[in-house]
Amino acid sequence: MRTPIALALTALLTITGCATTPTKPTPPTLPLAAAPGFDDGHDATKLTIHKGNGFGTVTFDDMITDLSAADVILVGEMHGHTEALDFIATTFESLIERNPRLVLSMEFYERDEQIALDDYLAGITDYAAFLKASGRTESNNPIGHLRMIELAKQHNRAIIASNAPRRYTKLARTDGFEALRNLNDRQRALVEIPADLPTGSYADRFRDAMSGMAAHGGEEMINSFLRSQTVWDYTMAASIAEPIHTNNASVFHVVGHFHVDHNLVEGGSAMTDQIRYSIGDQRTIRSLVMHAANTDSVTPEDSGTASELSPGPAADYIVYFPVEEE
Repeated sequence: MRTPIALALTALLTITGCATTPTKPTPPTLPLAAAPGFDDGHDATKLTIHKGNGFGTVTFDDMITDLSAADVILVGEMHGHTEALDFIATTFESLIERNPRLVLSMEFYERDEQIALDDYLAGITDYAAFLKASGRTESNNPIGHLRMIELAKQHNRAIIASNAPRRYTKLARTDGFEALRNLNDRQRALVEIPADLPTGSYADRFRDAMSGMAAHGGEEMINSFLRSQTVWDYTMAASIAEPIHTNNASVFHVVGHFHVDHNLVEGGSAMTDQIRYSIGDQRTIRSLVMHAANTDSVTPEDSGTASELSPGPAADYIVYFPVEEE
């Protein structure tokens, strides 16, 4: 005969449908392809590297020798392009082994995410906790970026969360630079405030790229987005200059290539102009950009001979990645 307790348990199981203890989701782990030393089967060092002035090519080793002596290395990426990011990570790996002063700076991390990077580099948090603290997902933390983070961690190098938080660049767009000046000291530490909009070919290229928006909001709408862009540029420039002044570091800065293109000429890159202003002419800046084009030589636009919008070479070094034909 069943006891009252047995009958009660039978009834409970019937009601709950024999419920089982839910299993916890498996926390994310570092992708194998991001680990230092992983062989993905691609030899990035064999890609063709063009001199920005259009006069020939250089070997990967010759480029590394030149870049390793620079105080600032500006690397313009194509967002989300796997092969281009692999090349950039391989470049960083070669440089970090040669230059003990080299630190990593990334556009894709904002100043208020610095502590998340620092905790992960110090081993205080694991990979899963790092993703949560920094708000990263697979879609906004590609393997190429992870490779560089892991390389910096392995070699005990700092990573600079160099950009301004988007809420402040949005504020600059909607309310102007004056709204940023009204922030308190803690807020102001997260953003650099330009005195005015940039001039020169950089601003001209930006306005040209945004010209389709003129029909929707006119010149003021374009200028509002240029304010956001300029806050990004000035904040990144100050973030890059700081470890050079305080620690005599060399900085490898990864950013979208538009911020770097045509930086060899004054006015060609607002970010680079600000870096030069901050660190002085005695410091060396080198640049490397990734572009999409089906070409065996430097394009007229990238050599600076196509129009007034693109004066001077796009960078010291240019690597092209083919565009799929439709």
